[in-house]
Amino acid sequence: MAGSYNWLLVFASYCVAVIAAYTAIYFGTRLFDLSGNARKFWLAAGALCLGTGIWSMHFVGMSAYTMPGHAHMSFSAWLTLASWIPAVLASALALYVITLPTVAWRSIAASAFIMGTGIFAMHYGGMYAMQMHPAIQYDTALVILSGVIAVVASGAALVICRKVRDVPPNYALAVKLAAALVMGAAICGMHYTGMAAANYPSGAVTADTNTLRGDWMGIPTAVAASIFLLLALYMAYRDLREAERVRAAMRERQQAVHQAAFYDRVTGLANRNLLEARVLEKLTVRDTGNTPSPFSLWYLELTNYRELIQRHTDDTVQASMRQIAAILQQALPHTELLVRYSNNSFMFIVQPLTAGARAEVVRQLTRALEQSQMINGKQISYQWGWGFSEYPASGTNSRNLIRAAQRLRNPAKTAEQKLQMA
Repeated sequence: MAGSYNWLLVFASYCVAVIAAYTAIYFGTRLFDLSGNARKFWLAAGALCLGTGIWSMHFVGMSAYTMPGHAHMSFSAWLTLASWIPAVLASALALYVITLPTVAWRSIAASAFIMGTGIFAMHYGGMYAMQMHPAIQYDTALVILSGVIAVVASGAALVICRKVRDVPPNYALAVKLAAALVMGAAICGMHYTGMAAANYPSGAVTADTNTLRGDWMGIPTAVAASIFLLLALYMAYRDLREAERVRAAMRERQQAVHQAAFYDRVTGLANRNLLEARVLEKLTVRDTGNTPSPFSLWYLELTNYRELIQRHTDDTVQASMRQIAAILQQALPHTELLVRYSNNSFMFIVQPLTAGARAEVVRQLTRALEQSQMINGKQISYQWGWGFSEYPASGTNSRNLIRAAQRLRNPAKTAEQKLQMA
């Protein structure tokens, strides 16, 4: 005998399937960022939500069906509960597989088969929970087809959930919704194919021992399942936002520590710690010739710094340092690293230069730095000393190279003359 469907409940079952699918996608992408106990907790929560969603969709779909002859639909409570278990186990497997760092295609295929088998068992276990006399008969071909749909849909869900995390953030929500709509259709396709496989013998009645009535498992179940899933999504979303806030705060703290350790607070330039680390790196990183590449280390000292701090306020001196840093950045665009080495000195790393090129660098910096500058309404003049060292001629370790550059402290004019003679 053939029955009929309440299309409102059919649509409700699809909505539950879509919400369950979206929950699976959300939890799947969420689990990638978790580890340890947090991962285990949300894996269990995701499996519970997805499995309960699929299971609820099944019984909403069952309630959408009007049995032949308007026979009363009822279910065994224990068998109904038992049919929930394979749905949760299948969901746990799915979430576990889609959140592994790497998964071979054979593993996805095997997982799809196991997951599909779990959904298949849930569906026909739920059908068996509707104890009837005589028992329901099945069309073998449609039963097999429903099993194939369950496996294929499971495989598609696994692939979709793994791929959707790679979608750009601007399109993530739309893609997740589209994927949930497709997965919901696949879940419903399996269910209603399985329903089509069922044949109810004439005069079949449900067992008197059945304690769950089908007429209250339709809209109420759909509403309850949807509220449960949406609440779980909300809780997961709140947890995600909190985790992101904690990570952002941690990144800010790490950046602040890094900034304080390797950058000057006043000028924003790198400090001596970063210079020493970079020089050491250049001395230890080998090129194809199995020796460090030559480089030049320059030292600039503001020789009238003591006079500045005696004659001007601290704010004016700090503003002067920021202005000097800006002048150096503009005058030295091709340096590998420019640092404020101390309160009154700067250093930078460049490729080795010829004597003429060194003299030209001194002339350019002299013109840029020895011009009077207006700072906070006050005219300020700078006086400079220069020095440089070259690897490997001046030394073969970072300390010797830096000391060699600092020992060559000469007024700018004298330094220029000596560089021309070098």
